Amino acid sequence: MLLLLSVGNVLTGGFQLSAQEQSKRFSVKVDNITLKEAIEVIKKQGNYSFLIRNNDIDLNRKVSVNINNGTINDVMGQLLAGTDVSYEVNGTRVIMFHAVTPQKEQEKAFVLKGRITDPTGEGVIGANVKVVDSTEGTITDMDGNFSLMVTPNARLSISYIGYATQEVVVKDQRPLNVTLKEDTRLIDEVVVVGYGVQKKANLTGAVSSVKMDDVLGDRPVVSVSDALKGAMPGLQITGNSGRPGEEMSFNIRGVNSLDKNGKPLVLVDNVEMDINMLDPNDIESVTVLKDAASSAIYGARAAFGVILITTKKGSDATKLSINYSNNFSFSRPANMPHKATPLQTVQAYKDMGTINYQSGQNVDTWLGLLKEYNANPSAYPDGYAMVDGLRYSLAETDLFDDMMETGFQQTHNISVGGGTKDISYRFSFGMVNENGVLASDKDTYKRYNVSSYLRSDVFSWITPELDIKYTNSNSSLPETSGGYGIWGAAVAFPSYFPTGTMNIDGEELPINTPRNLIDLAYPTTIQKNNLRIFGKVTISPLKNVKLIGEYTFNHLSNEKTKFEKKFYYAHGGNFVKEVSTANSKYEYSNGITDYNALNFYANYNNSWGKHDVTVMGGFNQESSDYRYAEMSRMNMINEDLPSISQSTGDYFAKDKFERYTVRGLFYRINYSFAGKYLLETNGRYDGSSKFPKNSRFGFFPSVSAGWRISEEAFMKPLNSVLSNLKLRGSWGNIGNQSISPYAYIPGMDAEQAYWTVSGIKVTTLKPAALVSNSFTWEKVTTIDVGFDLGLLDNRLNMVFDWYRRDTKGMLAPGSELPGVLGASAPLQNTADLRSKGWEISVDWNDQIGKVKYSIGFNLYDAKTKITKYNNETGLFGKDKNNNETYRVGMELGEIWGYVTDRLYTVDDFDADGKLKPGIAKVEGYNPNPGDILYKDLDGNNIINSGTSTTKDPGDRKIIGNNTRRYQYGIHGSASWNGFSLSFLLQGVGKRDLWVMNDLFYPHYDAWTTVYDSQLNYWTPENTNSYFPRIYEKAAGNTDANTRVQTRYLQDGSYLSIRNITLSYNFPSKWMSKIGVNNLAVFFSGENLYTFDHLPKGLDPERSVTDDLGQRGFTYPYMRQYSFGINLSF
Repeated sequence: MLLLLSVGNVLTGGFQLSAQEQSKRFSVKVDNITLKEAIEVIKKQGNYSFLIRNNDIDLNRKVSVNINNGTINDVMGQLLAGTDVSYEVNGTRVIMFHAVTPQKEQEKAFVLKGRITDPTGEGVIGANVKVVDSTEGTITDMDGNFSLMVTPNARLSISYIGYATQEVVVKDQRPLNVTLKEDTRLIDEVVVVGYGVQKKANLTGAVSSVKMDDVLGDRPVVSVSDALKGAMPGLQITGNSGRPGEEMSFNIRGVNSLDKNGKPLVLVDNVEMDINMLDPNDIESVTVLKDAASSAIYGARAAFGVILITTKKGSDATKLSINYSNNFSFSRPANMPHKATPLQTVQAYKDMGTINYQSGQNVDTWLGLLKEYNANPSAYPDGYAMVDGLRYSLAETDLFDDMMETGFQQTHNISVGGGTKDISYRFSFGMVNENGVLASDKDTYKRYNVSSYLRSDVFSWITPELDIKYTNSNSSLPETSGGYGIWGAAVAFPSYFPTGTMNIDGEELPINTPRNLIDLAYPTTIQKNNLRIFGKVTISPLKNVKLIGEYTFNHLSNEKTKFEKKFYYAHGGNFVKEVSTANSKYEYSNGITDYNALNFYANYNNSWGKHDVTVMGGFNQESSDYRYAEMSRMNMINEDLPSISQSTGDYFAKDKFERYTVRGLFYRINYSFAGKYLLETNGRYDGSSKFPKNSRFGFFPSVSAGWRISEEAFMKPLNSVLSNLKLRGSWGNIGNQSISPYAYIPGMDAEQAYWTVSGIKVTTLKPAALVSNSFTWEKVTTIDVGFDLGLLDNRLNMVFDWYRRDTKGMLAPGSELPGVLGASAPLQNTADLRSKGWEISVDWNDQIGKVKYSIGFNLYDAKTKITKYNNETGLFGKDKNNNETYRVGMELGEIWGYVTDRLYTVDDFDADGKLKPGIAKVEGYNPNPGDILYKDLDGNNIINSGTSTTKDPGDRKIIGNNTRRYQYGIHGSASWNGFSLSFLLQGVGKRDLWVMNDLFYPHYDAWTTVYDSQLNYWTPENTNSYFPRIYEKAAGNTDANTRVQTRYLQDGSYLSIRNITLSYNFPSKWMSKIGVNNLAVFFSGENLYTFDHLPKGLDPERSVTDDLGQRGFTYPYMRQYSFGINLSF
């Protein structure tokens, strides 16, 4: 770069032609002063700035100038007369340089060698060494060495991530050694924002950003969601399964709307894309826009926040760079339940009053046989006994272990990048091949990512770019509803359940164990194809002006096949032959989305004096066309080749389409005064086809401001301690279009029923829904205040935000309509909610000797309340249509339940077994000793739910809240002599969970089993138990005992050791002998352990109540151990 001696006063008229500036006239008269002093006079008299190309120009040389009403050429002619210094006038800028001919410069050129090191003396690998104002450059090798063709007095720029960029001047041909200094001025970091970038120092909104290589490291994750867990405050990532290829959901700062399908807008290089189809290794950075001020520029699509993903691009380095990495990981379930022993299980049958079980086995006889078998297993070598023609299973089996094996995953990524002075490029290929833990080759996930990027810089005024990405993914998982289903059988069947095969009436049949069901089931397959073509052109017609045009085409197809296979099996509980389904059934579906996006926007930046202004404005239009078709048919001819055409049953088919368009004008204006006082305004005039024509458009503005107090003169004495302090505040308003494309159009759904009338399938019509004539946008208004703090030369950094977000005009059912109408109440903009929350992140970076280390944490919390809703009765829970109800003052996530007093004792009953007067009981039930006694909150001696309203809640009250509170992440790393160690922890500080299913409660369902965590149940000998009396077949008072209550409300907080990674970079002196720039090996553990308060098998990370039903279990999360290499040359 050129050395700027003085920024001068750059005129706001930056578009004037250089010829006009050269014809401008002014007067200069100086006598026998230094060249430097003369330049200062010319700057003031003519409003010019000066740039010095060579630092050996003698600025102390005495000069005299006497020009009256002359041009800049007249002045410079006298100023430089008799020297080898020449000049060039470019607008209001004068550039001075030695007048040496290119040929002469070329004659002086030589190869400069040198070494770039860090503060400890270690060579810096891959540092950029570039000749300023030139396309010449290179990167350092494994030892930090470089060689580069330069000329005398050339200025070199040396840069590397994490270190401050340095410029040095080449004095002679001796080797050049440069020690880089760590870049602790994190405020100079550039952050991606809507349609552009900003320095972190100038941000005034609530924005979090991470480099993907920093959070990904050497972890064996294959999805962006796994990599980002716990990485940023306010970003919540959840899932309900650990199956290969499982897609997770994202949430920013909690609940924004009653629309539970709302999710953040994910933009990849400015355009929407499915985040699950990305290869994390292709991502450069991830930025989360959390408040309305930062995301208002995206208008109606940004109501739930915005996730901006920037992919890796080509480099302008002249040297070709090839990088290869792989990862091999082995996985086992991280959290598995453990069943009670056969003896404990049968004892539970006896304790709940069972005399003969399922197939007639006498419980007392069974207990005797089990005690005999436990004492001498060889007495029953087959693992069971036959008594009076009845089979008594005795041997202990582990159905979970039987159905699972060690999973294996391998990933490979290779990228090729580089460029010349005219072309930059990057090509990459990634592969994921994962075999799950089910003992089958049907449990798989495969993904292939291909990415290519090309940028041309042939012309200085125009830069075209082309980015093409293609992803193909295939997942397979065996599924069947027969024999209790795979997961149902695993959870429900007891620990004595036989495995293998069984002879039923002379026919050898597989027993319906999970392992056999996996073998018998046909895999459900999902294949996705995603093609994304992105083109961009940047034009620089004038100084400080850029015009950008972008077009994206995105094609996504999602094809699914499912086959419910008919097969026979032996039931291992009642020992009879059963069939999985009456008729086999094949299902096929395919959904295709074509998405087009067009962006045109312009950027203008200008600085003068202490003022800096950036203006950006543009146009955006996007359209989405979704088409879906589904068909099924029963009775397969050949079950080895299932298809629609191979079936003989009736057809069932349905289809749908969804199309919508978004169009908007947007702008952003940034103003900075003296780098201390910051102001930004964003806005968008947005239109969406999802709304009626008379309410289709809306304007959504925002404004934010910042004050960099640390830059004030009165703070300078504290700079050694207080490195950075910035106060921020913002306000913004955004619309929400996260609704069905045709919600405002009344229509009737036509469906073909499965049943027939007189042999003809019936077509049914659902009543037309009513639509409000005032149907329009939901509007989200956010106020955010916060600060950025850096201490001790920015070794300690802190970011804090507090926000209040109001969502008004949410779509909710209006007033109830008469039942004779036959239609539900229309959706109207009648509901409001308010969220309040805060978040903080703290990071410490330092070095002790040769050990570099860092540690940090982030913490987030929020609560949401309903401030307006049409619910005059105060109804809570579910309404008559089983829909969730809301009311004014309700805190989202609240749990209503009974207050548990204790267990009934024998002293609560008279000699005849009747409940004594004054002791309450559940309405409709007659309690026994050991049942749950609830507190009688309304004093009527009857325990009931009243009318389930706030005015009459019966004996219920708010006993908890299932919202995740105090979500946090903790990360750290240390490196020494090539070794690096890093860790990531993630958790939730507070959450209440109502968990009532087979994994939690003993014999919650008929014919299920008991787990070792459930053995502390009531018996006459164990009256001080945790669980109440249990009943045969989950009958008796089971329903009364398992109502939502304080006794069994669970603590859902947890701390998860998400990752620990150890890596080693081999010394470059070894690698250089085999032509390798960098070789690193690593060992990593993922999901190593979770500290929680739930019984084994119940995972606090997922919704154990709502999504998994009475079984409480599905494909478990995996604990992974991996190793791999990173190689570059």
